[in-house]
Amino acid sequence: MPLRTALQDTRLIAALLTTAEQEARALGDAEPGAEHLLLAALLVNDPSAREALATLAPVDAAAVRSAIVAVHSASLADLGVAAPQLDPGLPPASGAYRSEVSAQEVFQRARILSRRSRSGLRSAHVLRAAAERERGTVARLLASLALERDAVLAAAAAAVPD
Repeated sequence: MPLRTALQDTRLIAALLTTAEQEARALGDAEPGAEHLLLAALLVNDPSAREALATLAPVDAAAVRSAIVAVHSASLADLGVAAPQLDPGLPPASGAYRSEVSAQEVFQRARILSRRSRSGLRSAHVLRAAAERERGTVARLLASLALERDAVLAAAAAAVPD
């Protein structure tokens, strides 16, 4: 991997992880999950995830953010638990970076996908890795946005050809 690509990857990794953490905390979650990493992919400077989704539907970060809240609330309601009020006062995270296992799995898969790409890591790799999850919050999130999983996978793959 050329040094320039490695430097771009490092910058994108930092932006993805920081943004996912900030979004999770803004939504009242102590640690980011796969859904927050997907949201971060739409917010970072790299446009490949946004462009991939734009080929399918007019989905933006605000719609994804709202869908995350709705999916979390619905999941709690299914368990008979009322969704708590959002606490926008969560302080910024400190110490070592922590995330839910789902975010770790998506990030690791995105890194594997990026190794096949001449362009290095792109936000569309994160979108693809998240969409590969057949169950869980991201799967419910995509369904709530009326996005078919196979279509998202195809759009993300097309955004960063090997």
